[in-house]
Amino acid sequence: MKLESVLKFGRKLIPAPVFRFFQPAYHLLLAITGNFRYGFPANDLIVIGVTGTNGKSTTAELINSVLKTGGLTTGMLSTVSFEVAGKREENTTSRTTLGRWQLQRKLREMVDASCTHVVIEVASEGLTMHRLWGISFDIALFTNLSPEHLNTHKTMQNYRDAKGIMFAGLAKSKHKSVAKTIIVNADDKEAKYFYGFDAERKLSYGLDKGEVWATNLVFNEKTQFELVDEGKKHLVISDLPAKFNVYNMLAAYTVGKALDVDPKKIILGIEKVKQVKGRMEEVENSRGIKIIVDYAVTPDAFELLFTELRRVSKGRLIAVFGATGDRDKEKRPLLGEVAARMTNYIILTDEESYSENPAVIVDSIAAGVEKVRKSNYEIILKRKDALRRAIELAEPGDTVVATGMGHEKYRNIGGDRKIEWDEAEIIRGILAELK
Repeated sequence: MKLESVLKFGRKLIPAPVFRFFQPAYHLLLAITGNFRYGFPANDLIVIGVTGTNGKSTTAELINSVLKTGGLTTGMLSTVSFEVAGKREENTTSRTTLGRWQLQRKLREMVDASCTHVVIEVASEGLTMHRLWGISFDIALFTNLSPEHLNTHKTMQNYRDAKGIMFAGLAKSKHKSVAKTIIVNADDKEAKYFYGFDAERKLSYGLDKGEVWATNLVFNEKTQFELVDEGKKHLVISDLPAKFNVYNMLAAYTVGKALDVDPKKIILGIEKVKQVKGRMEEVENSRGIKIIVDYAVTPDAFELLFTELRRVSKGRLIAVFGATGDRDKEKRPLLGEVAARMTNYIILTDEESYSENPAVIVDSIAAGVEKVRKSNYEIILKRKDALRRAIELAEPGDTVVATGMGHEKYRNIGGDRKIEWDEAEIIRGILAELK
């Protein structure tokens, strides 16, 4: 039996209360053995870590495209997908940061495929659970911070500090061929904290300040702006919509700058990214309505998403969403409040209930809705029926947005019960039935 299997089997034999006490040591043991099993592969790669609350997956995609366009052989590990030297597969694990042995196995694949650089989307829980132990980061990038995962971290300071683990380890990690670099979103209120860690080089980006910044933003059929770097202006024309994606593009440019990629190739790499699965993904249809699938799961992400959709929608904005069970109960009414303020009609539904009663989850969101308004919302717990209802309600010019599932391929609907689920494909099936 392989060592990985032995460790996992042994974990099943330990009673849950006892395991909780030894859990940190168990996770660290997995990380250490995984690194030794696969030969510390991160030491042979330039490692870019991307952390923050929102925008990590899109930023990782943009960075990967920038580096490839710059002529580098890359790997990428994100919530949405994995890539090894140009070969891509979907991430079906429901994890942002892979488990310790899985992660090391993927990094070893990259080294064996002659990759020189890897972009890793880094979750706070992955850092506190030692999934990134043994990985020497070379660039640590911070996107933004807003309330999330507080069921685990309890306070925003703990959440912030968990993300800080990657930055704290930067100066102590194995030195490779590039300067240890910190990159932060200068417009975020926590920028000073992340900028304060030791590093050989520090860069920032933003709309109002930073070494790299944007001006003359125009949002029509495409997103257009001038990117300013050391006084030089570069025109960017992207298919990615919304101001929040401008931040993601600025972040990717700054990584390219840190790695001395030609600015023209950086811009070309940014413009090559046309769509990220489950991130403002539009589902084409013949009904004269706009249908959007997105992964937004926090009040802050709702604000950003709904602001953009109100701008582009000619008619009403109809939102379909729920919340995940067994976590962040405090944010549920806040989701309802934001949606009630910013949309015209709401359909509350099951998302991923895990061990909770989905009706209880939805009632908590509804309490937030009713703080703002008592009408123009309904509850349909069966998610497919909720999506169908939204599409049937929509008239030409309206926008339907389904949030929470995004790119996910499965829904957990109770305990360990999972069902296959692809939100965009489910919607296409509904559209075909309605024809």
